[in-house]
Amino acid sequence: MTSDFNWNHYLPLYAKHYVIQHLYTAYSKENYAHPEQLATEKAASFSAHIEHAELFYQQSSHSTVYIQPVLQFYGLIHLLKAAITMKDPFHPEKSNQLAHGVSSRKIKKKQFSFLEDTVKIQKHGLYTTFSEKLLHCTPRTTTCDMQQLFKSLHEPYPSVHTLQAHYLILYNLSMLARYETEWWHRCMTYKETLDYPVIKSFLTDSAHQVPEEMMKFLLE
Repeated sequence: MTSDFNWNHYLPLYAKHYVIQHLYTAYSKENYAHPEQLATEKAASFSAHIEHAELFYQQSSHSTVYIQPVLQFYGLIHLLKAAITMKDPFHPEKSNQLAHGVSSRKIKKKQFSFLEDTVKIQKHGLYTTFSEKLLHCTPRTTTCDMQQLFKSLHEPYPSVHTLQAHYLILYNLSMLARYETEWWHRCMTYKETLDYPVIKSFLTDSAHQVPEEMMKFLLE
């Protein structure tokens, strides 16, 4: 798989002078005191998140599908952290904000199907933080199933934003790739169920859609 997303769109966010001005504008808009000082202090961290995100996604585009979910999930995390930095230079203020903010079922059924799997949204963590600061909504601590999330990518769904769906799906796939090794290997190798084409197609699309969607928050 090779993502056709053009990472040159993000090149301005590598330049220190541009980033300081960019953050200064953002912090002034949010009415923070001493926006120029804050922008100078956060510029290096902001650019580092952008660079790490690109590295994860570029590595994913040259890697086997077996590890793509892990690479893409952490690429998305860095893009989200950069976008949150634009809204809140003091994030994170609490240790619970460092968690992913979502959990998956630890014990899988014998005839496990990814499309029937679920994830549980937690009260605190990155998921809630980016939902509140970027999407201006407070998610409920509820359970989401994969079929519902996939549907939300292709048709309007009132309670799930595209970024939220990508985050939750990538999180669950990364957990499978890391901790459900036997099932993941069978799925990726033998392709016996509908899970494989759905997962493969999603990873191909997400590698382009996520960085493109995040441009709205990072280059506004």
